[in-house]
Amino acid sequence: MSSDFQHYSFRMPNIGFQNLPLNIYIVVFGTAIFVFILSLLFCSALVQTKAICAVCLEEFKPKDELGICPCKHAFHRKCLIKWLEVRKVCPLCNMPVLQLAQLHKQSFAPGRCRIG
Repeated sequence: MSSDFQHYSFRMPNIGFQNLPLNIYIVVFGTAIFVFILSLLFCSALVQTKAICAVCLEEFKPKDELGICPCKHAFHRKCLIKWLEVRKVCPLCNMPVLQLAQLHKQSFAPGRCRIG
């Protein structure tokens, strides 16, 4: 039986990287894109974005009192009051707080919302 195989040559053809068929490139590129997208989805699921106060740049904690502007942006109540003493605009969107309050027909008073 071993004598039958002596007539055959079992060498792999010498194909260079540049001589591969186009479908091989498509499969490799498609697989790489698929793995890249899966890794992005996996990493984004692991990273949780925390809500932070744009004035002091600290995370909101469950017992923090929040001040909410008429434009619906939330900040620590104390931070917002100090900010509004100096500037009369929202720290995020820079819209005048009194002007927004008049547009919404409500007077501005920092709310007492609690997280959690």
